[in-house]
Amino acid sequence: MDGTGVQTLMIAGGGTGGHIYPAIAIAQEYLARNASRRVVFVGTEKGLETKIVPKAGYPLELISVGGLKGKGAGETLRNIVRLPLGFIQAFGLIGKHRPNVVLGVGGYSSGPVLLAAWLRRVPTIIHEANAFPGLTNRMLAKFVKAVAIAFADAAPRLGRTDAIVTGNPVRREFFDAGRREIATPVDRKRLLIFGGSQGSRVINDAMSGALLFLARLKDRVDVVHQTGPSELPKVQEAYRTSAFSNARVVPYLDPIVDEIAAADLIVCRAGAMTIGELAAVGRASILIPFAAATNNHQELNARVVERAGGAVVITESELSPERLGLTISEIINDPPRAARMGTAARSLAVPDATRNIASLLEKIQRSE
Repeated sequence: MDGTGVQTLMIAGGGTGGHIYPAIAIAQEYLARNASRRVVFVGTEKGLETKIVPKAGYPLELISVGGLKGKGAGETLRNIVRLPLGFIQAFGLIGKHRPNVVLGVGGYSSGPVLLAAWLRRVPTIIHEANAFPGLTNRMLAKFVKAVAIAFADAAPRLGRTDAIVTGNPVRREFFDAGRREIATPVDRKRLLIFGGSQGSRVINDAMSGALLFLARLKDRVDVVHQTGPSELPKVQEAYRTSAFSNARVVPYLDPIVDEIAAADLIVCRAGAMTIGELAAVGRASILIPFAAATNNHQELNARVVERAGGAVVITESELSPERLGLTISEIINDPPRAARMGTAARSLAVPDATRNIASLLEKIQRSE
């Protein structure tokens, strides 16, 4: 406990929404169990945490640290030079906040903060959202007290046979949406395409070309396509000149939960949180993993869903307008198959993931 006797959870990491939103869900559950507790986040000034965490109402500390993998030689060298400063800052923050437990969720700040906590004998835990763990979590797994993972496949890659499969924290509204009855005409199907908040040029181009191969479905399929802001005019024009001129083509979808719940088939990337959300709602998908993802972790995530029967995976190297169009047609024309895929996807959902992780945090902080 800190100097006031208040239990404090420190959460380190970020960079992307896929790290931050699950961390916020964990923070909410941790505080819901005891309103007198505190949660403080630690990130970097370049990560999305600078926007998301304060908006969510949590204090955010920043340290100076950058990535060492997938960077140019010059940037890698600069980030190596910055490491000692980042560690000193992290060491100071552990002394300042005196956390009872420190959670690393991946991202550049996790390494220095969890190492500093370990040296100060503060219990540490990491949560790995992907089937293939990132470099930071692979290094931290060697000394943290507990390891929580979303996919069982991650355990051997972390070298921790005692890793606990907790699932990925997914907002409750996705599970609620999966139980809702969506009022749609029985003779029409809904196809949803999205590529993250910024969209995906690869998916946009493939889908624009696939419209020709889907033309015979024009009277039976309603299309919703989220393009990202930069590609909106180009994709809108592709739809305008196709058989699907009445499609809803937008730069951004919010709330995405309602769109996923209304869809019969979804074409999207294979980020860990996206897969968790599809599983929570229980929807069939065609997953197109981001080829440049570190350690190809998106494809490994997608293959987990494919093996369960919940998705068809098309890698970027395999992707073509014809391949995408024919795959969409096959699933749309076989409603029982789409339903089976949705049920299979739901089998991967872990409704209690957030509670599982919060309970693990409490367990290791009590053990000290």
